[in-house]
Amino acid sequence: MSPARLALYRAECKDPSDYRAGALYTWQLELHAAWYEVLGLVEMLLRHSLDNALAGWNTSSSLPGGGTPDWLLSSARPLNSLSRSMSSDVRTAAKKAAARRAPTHPRFGAAPTHDDFVAQLTFGNLTHLLLTKTAPTNRSARATGFSGRENLWLHAAINAFPNRHDVWPAGARKDTPGRQVCLGYHIGNTVERLRVLRNRVGHHEQTLAANHAARHEDAILLARAIDPYAAAAITQLSSVPRVLARRPRF
Repeated sequence: MSPARLALYRAECKDPSDYRAGALYTWQLELHAAWYEVLGLVEMLLRHSLDNALAGWNTSSSLPGGGTPDWLLSSARPLNSLSRSMSSDVRTAAKKAAARRAPTHPRFGAAPTHDDFVAQLTFGNLTHLLLTKTAPTNRSARATGFSGRENLWLHAAINAFPNRHDVWPAGARKDTPGRQVCLGYHIGNTVERLRVLRNRVGHHEQTLAANHAARHEDAILLARAIDPYAAAAITQLSSVPRVLARRPRF
């Protein structure tokens, strides 16, 4: 480990001892390994549910590009502009993956399908299709009052979270379009927080200051909004809370 990287752990321990810094680094490796399981399952669950929601909406759309579940090949407005770049990227990646199949592979020589394209969608791609950051304050210039991404949420992506009302009840605001958009930003920013953590974990960055307990709650609530049974399984499998409780204290 480089001196600069090691210094971060020494500072956290408030001690120049490499033994303590090493113990903290080893604990973080264990925590990251625990996160890999949780984040991988949540990403897979989100990818599958969002694909189903977008495929269903695109199939029923009478706009140009609609009428097919293969939204990564042909999609209606506003999905077409939001997915154009990622559609090209995932098709290229899927073709390369197909070309690498061994002769013993059951689909050796077969052309990539929509499922192959979906499998290439990254966490970042999924976040791009959702609402993130903050809602615009001036909507007067928009014909519907909502942006293209907000309309996609209202009419398609929101269906990827069928159990959302049980996780985030509407309360006094009722389930109005305005409230649905606010919830869309909440969900999208939840996904974005998990994406950022996943990238930091994947690059073995220092995450000692991250709010791991809050991110774990994000992951479980997001999974519950999609499928409560899947969320229960992920909760049972997850060792993140147990590893967090074992953090070395000096």
